[in-house]
Amino acid sequence: MPTRLRLLLLLMLPLASQLAWCQTPGTGGSPDGSAVYAQHCATCHGPEGEGVNAIISIAGPSLQAVHDRQHVLEMVRNGKDVMPTFGNVLSAQQIEAVADYVTQHIAVISVSGGDLTQGGVLFRENCAACHRTAVRGGVLAFTGMNAPALTGKSPSTIAGAVRSGPGPMPAFPPSIINDQQLASIVAYVDFMQKPPSPGGIPMNFYGPVAEGFMAWMAIILLLITTGWIEKRGKG
Repeated sequence: MPTRLRLLLLLMLPLASQLAWCQTPGTGGSPDGSAVYAQHCATCHGPEGEGVNAIISIAGPSLQAVHDRQHVLEMVRNGKDVMPTFGNVLSAQQIEAVADYVTQHIAVISVSGGDLTQGGVLFRENCAACHRTAVRGGVLAFTGMNAPALTGKSPSTIAGAVRSGPGPMPAFPPSIINDQQLASIVAYVDFMQKPPSPGGIPMNFYGPVAEGFMAWMAIILLLITTGWIEKRGKG
C-alpha cells in the first residue's frame, strides 16, 4: 500500500470512530441520543443526568426534571452561561437525538401536580433556613457560602437542585422528600418568585427586620425634619 494512502487512512481513523460512537448500529446511521449524551454531556451533567457537584468537578445541573424538549434544543445549540454551544460541533440530527434522549429517558422527575399549601410548609421546614421564606436567599452570606436567590429559576432547575444538592447544599432524595412533595415545593417557589403585593412597598420581600428598620429610619427622619422646621420658625 502506498505510503500516502496509508497515512490518509490513519488520519481518517479518529473521524471514523467519532462517527461510529454517535450512531446506533443497524439504524442506517441514525444518531444515538444516549451515545451523544455520553460523549458530550455526561461529564458535566452526570451519566444519568443527576448533575455534578461543583466542588468536585465541572459543575453541571441536574437534567432529571427537564421535560421541555425545545429548551434542551436551544441550550445544546446555543449554550448559556458556562455551558458551551454545540451548534457547530453536533449535527442537527444529533442535537434532535440528544434532546429526545434527555426528555424521554433522563427526565424522570415530575414537576406538575404540586399543592401550594403543602409546598409552603415543606419549604419552610427544609429550605427557608438558607433561602428564606420569600426565596430571596442571602441567609448564609456571613459564612461565605451565600445561599442564592431562587427568583428566575425554572421549575426543572429547582427540582433538580433539590435532588442533586449542588455545591454545599444537601441533597434531598425521595426517602426524605417524595416526588409529590417535591412538586409542591416547586409550586411554592414558582408562586413566591412573583408573589402578590396587596399594599405597601414589598422591598424585595426582605422580611419584617428590614421593613422595621426602614420604618424606624422614616420616624427618625420625620422627627429631625419636625425639629428643624420648629427651630427655623423660632429663629
